[in-house]
Amino acid sequence: MARRKRPSFSTVVSLMSDNAQARLESEALQTTDTLPLNVIIPDFSQPRSLLPPDLATALVNEQKTASEVLTEWQTRAELQPANVGLQRNIRELRRLADSIAQHGLINPISVREPRAAETLPQGVRYLIVTGERRYWAHIYLLVNNKQIKEGDNVLSPDQIKVTIAPAGVSVKAHQLIENLLRENINAVERARGMWALRYELSGVNDSSPASNDETAEESEEQSSLVPWRLVEETLGISKRYRIFVTSVLNLCDEAIEIVAKHNLPEMTIRPIVQKLKSRPDLQVQALNQLVAWQAENAAEDGPGRSIVASVRELVDQLLAPEETTEKNESPKITRSVSSEPVIRFRDKVRQTLDFLNRLKQRDRANLNNALQAEKYVDVLLDLRNLRQQIDEILAAADKTPPQAADNLTNANQKQ
Repeated sequence: MARRKRPSFSTVVSLMSDNAQARLESEALQTTDTLPLNVIIPDFSQPRSLLPPDLATALVNEQKTASEVLTEWQTRAELQPANVGLQRNIRELRRLADSIAQHGLINPISVREPRAAETLPQGVRYLIVTGERRYWAHIYLLVNNKQIKEGDNVLSPDQIKVTIAPAGVSVKAHQLIENLLRENINAVERARGMWALRYELSGVNDSSPASNDETAEESEEQSSLVPWRLVEETLGISKRYRIFVTSVLNLCDEAIEIVAKHNLPEMTIRPIVQKLKSRPDLQVQALNQLVAWQAENAAEDGPGRSIVASVRELVDQLLAPEETTEKNESPKITRSVSSEPVIRFRDKVRQTLDFLNRLKQRDRANLNNALQAEKYVDVLLDLRNLRQQIDEILAAADKTPPQAADNLTNANQKQ
């Protein structure tokens, strides 16, 4: 029986914390160097791309310089305020650029030389392995004529600190796992990243999955891949969570495009993926409504309404006409919550609080240690999502009129 292929050293390193990665990667990468920005370009073959596809193509084909691409990127953000994903990328980029300008680049980016089959634009000698956002932050400072203050030194942003990966080092896992562990990665990027990691661990070229249906018979090519179990172990996630993520690619093409364009997270669209699998028309309708709600919440002062709960209700309402004999007209999509779900919600909250209160100090310490070690990434993501939803509910409750709040309190006391 053939031995199962073990994850590469770079895969293991990428699963560690940022500080641990910085220490251990220095053993596998060459000494930190400084290179001009104009000899470096992002690797657009990796699963996650910050740039819109047409701008990435223009950069690779030498139709635009990196500075021109960034300028166009920012202009689009100004003209498309409803594009949440675009707004988030530009906002985070500016925040990172300000930090670099004030403190310098703390963690160098890592780059590699092109492979034999790769063709780069004239003058470019390296592709980015990790740190594309840091690269664009330097471009941002350069376009805006800002300098970098590093201690007593004032530096030009046209040079960037790098570590150069020697030939033969597996860099794909670095890109894949670093991106998969990000909180703000959208559902399509996360799903495609898991598939790409499966191909990487199998030692074959990247490929798009023919089907993500767990019950479907695998193609001849896919049957030669390592089992999903190895991907789950490498990422430290459960099979259940992995299925949630990869099932996103079962959406229709138009739905997948909406998810990617608007940077929708997996947890938010999960009801759509699970319940509307065979209804592409309803997938698109539900996602368009979700995008509208997302833009509405972005315009509000504070977290606004709970999107996740609204999506669940929306999906049920879209399916309601098919589950009843009354098909003359579709039910109006509302976002109200009846008293009965509130009572069930209260009971669930109390059960959770009771469980946490009964946790022994030793068990709580073991839980904290496991989460700090970043072993259970899916648990961390679920906890952060739970915290966000609780904040949204509390924010909405804070806006409740005093009389309505008193009525709600009296109703609960009578239960």
